[in-house]
Amino acid sequence: MSVARLLLCCWGMARGEWSRVTDLADAGLVRPAARSEHIGAWDEARQVLLIHGGSNLEGDLWAFDATSEAWTRTVTAVAPAARAAHAAGWDPAKQALWVHGGYNSQTLAWFRDGWRLQSGAWTLEFDDAGPSGREAHVAVWDESTAALWVHGGWTGTRHLSDLWRYNSNAHGWQELVPAPGSTPSGRSSHVAVWDSTAHAMWLHGGYGDALLADLWTLRAATLTWTEVSFSGGPSPRSGHTAVWDASSRLLWLHGGNDGFLRRDLWRYDSMENVWSLIAEHAGPSARWSHVAAWDGRNQILYIHGGYNGSLCGDLWSFWFEQPDLHFKQHLANEHQLQQ
Repeated sequence: MSVARLLLCCWGMARGEWSRVTDLADAGLVRPAARSEHIGAWDEARQVLLIHGGSNLEGDLWAFDATSEAWTRTVTAVAPAARAAHAAGWDPAKQALWVHGGYNSQTLAWFRDGWRLQSGAWTLEFDDAGPSGREAHVAVWDESTAALWVHGGWTGTRHLSDLWRYNSNAHGWQELVPAPGSTPSGRSSHVAVWDSTAHAMWLHGGYGDALLADLWTLRAATLTWTEVSFSGGPSPRSGHTAVWDASSRLLWLHGGNDGFLRRDLWRYDSMENVWSLIAEHAGPSARWSHVAAWDGRNQILYIHGGYNGSLCGDLWSFWFEQPDLHFKQHLANEHQLQQ
């Protein structure tokens, strides 16, 4: 293999590094208490990470400003009941956080309500319609139709495989019947992201009858599920996190529990159908039930909280270094000359 070809191959690999941003040990900082099973979302316009609720069962809402690197708590007169293991989607057009379901271990309540956080205020959108009460399910937001999609979860007695869509314009739920063919088995503690280019949902892993490592896509137009065949990739796991890089159509996956707590960072290239192990022994400690968010403007992955044997309150960033395009083109030209 020529030097140029080797360098070109190296450019296909992600380069970056982990950095601890804040921690509970940092003196003098206002910050959220340690927690797991919370939800998170990235507000690209304001460069803010939002987190809500979780295992501390305070129902608190926090915002981390990436520019000032400061946490701020927002207290509202009306808010969802305290909960953990709920699901959320982010509407970038209206800068709104949508929250659905979850569980409160103190009151033994499984929630089915849905809330919208917009302009610093919570609004109860629905309470007794749509999906049954559940926890550890997934939700994604489809900006093109202003809809929240919900899949799976745990009711306290069984794992679910149902699929629902909430039309925020019509203010109504619809249970969706997939096209004939294979569909994901019932599961909880899985991950899902929305691919706006393909108008599809990607779904990975979780726990059903056993730990899962399968990868699925759901085409919104036809409601067709397709299981993706691949070699390698993450071990079967649950309680991991995932984000979607829309500009490159990459799925980033971190941590989880495969019988052992994991700290590995994976990247799935949906165009090439290739998994790459990006980092294995660096960055946040091994953990599960944490949150992740993707800053598309700056190509940064954020990880917060989770459980590593104890509840975590740290915030980490993984900065993804973009290759120099001029140098990359130079290598490509050199490679072509050597053919």
